[in-house]
Amino acid sequence: MSKRVNQINEFMQRIGSKGGMSLTTGYDVEFQFKQAKSPPFASMFYEDNERQVVNMLCDEAQLPNVQSAVGSITGRYQGEGQINYPHTRIFTDVGLGFLCDADLTALKFLTSWYEYIYGEEIVKIPNRKESALAIDSRPMQRINRLQYIDNYVCNLKIMKTEPDYTGANGRVPITYILENCYPYTIDSVPLSYGTSQLTRVNASFYYTRHTVVYGQEYTPSGLDPDDPNFANGGLTKELVGETLVGRGG
Repeated sequence: MSKRVNQINEFMQRIGSKGGMSLTTGYDVEFQFKQAKSPPFASMFYEDNERQVVNMLCDEAQLPNVQSAVGSITGRYQGEGQINYPHTRIFTDVGLGFLCDADLTALKFLTSWYEYIYGEEIVKIPNRKESALAIDSRPMQRINRLQYIDNYVCNLKIMKTEPDYTGANGRVPITYILENCYPYTIDSVPLSYGTSQLTRVNASFYYTRHTVVYGQEYTPSGLDPDDPNFANGGLTKELVGETLVGRGG
């Protein structure tokens, strides 16, 4: 029988052994396209290493919700009433928000992804105002041929991270892998004179389903997870052989 926690110091010790409380500011996202069939816009970001910039500038994310479609049955037992039962898993959309650098990397990534879905050609010009004024729109008679879904979807990983002895995002207690993910809407980006603010772009993504991966609790050799020194700040990078030691000794 487990001992009941009835003192604040015992409560703090138990929470400390788990690494402290979770904060909403710790997460990482990763777009994973198939390298062998990587679409042109994704290849551009992989080759130029802009993928890390896009992932880093994602300043707003959410872990997907859990929802079930239910049916109902009445009359199983006398006086019981209506009983609801789940029969289908429902995967709703997920939204991501991105800060924009001066090159608008995140906005370029999302819009080129969206245009590729509808078969639009990616137009590149020199990064000068004269070039932007001189460029014309695409031909009016152009057609939009929808790409096959396998050509533009990706797996989106949303990893909830927590700090440990290796860094601010060393632990990943839970990961959601959104399968066959693609953006179906990109919100308008407001621009205005007045007080300068950071430019942001928000997008919503559809996906077929998600896989949840649970991180196992990892205890470095030689450390007791019930030791108060095992909390976030209790681990150091000091190595004795292959054993990590806490600050307490």
